[in-house]
Amino acid sequence: MMTRQFDELVDEILDERNDRSLIILCSSIIDEQLYSILNAYLIKPLKKDDDLLKGDNPLSTFSSRIKMIYRIGIIDNSFREVLDNVRKIRNMSAHSVELNLTKSPIKDHILSLKKSVVNRPSFDLTKKRFFEDNVNNSNEVKAFFVTICVILEAINNSITKINGNEKTIIISKK
Repeated sequence: MMTRQFDELVDEILDERNDRSLIILCSSIIDEQLYSILNAYLIKPLKKDDDLLKGDNPLSTFSSRIKMIYRIGIIDNSFREVLDNVRKIRNMSAHSVELNLTKSPIKDHILSLKKSVVNRPSFDLTKKRFFEDNVNNSNEVKAFFVTICVILEAINNSITKINGNEKTIIISKK
């Protein structure tokens, strides 16, 4: 994603006023970023329609994408836990009638997210760039989500496509 497009997504996050909509929007952005990372990393599909990452296929869910980018070594376990917390928060937001970020169990996941994000250098950079260093209670959750998006965007921009394993490809040709 180009910087301008990314900034537009962040503006959309910052403009969102409803907690449920914010969580679902951010989770969708993060899921799409995971798709982009996997798509950039993996060997291109044989068919135009991706039979692995889209539709009703093995890596088409938020959960499976999180697991895969961890298992192939793109992220560490601490960031996998961050993404898994986002997934849990998203599921609670999407599947409960009443949503209150200040009550358990969603409050517990947000506190866990906070503990995992606030000490990262990228959180400080996110605060300076998008929040003018003014993160308060009302925009704290937005700052966590934007930080996660910033990290994933940096990962996506750093991906080196794999070309397969030469040794195993030679063996498979025999």
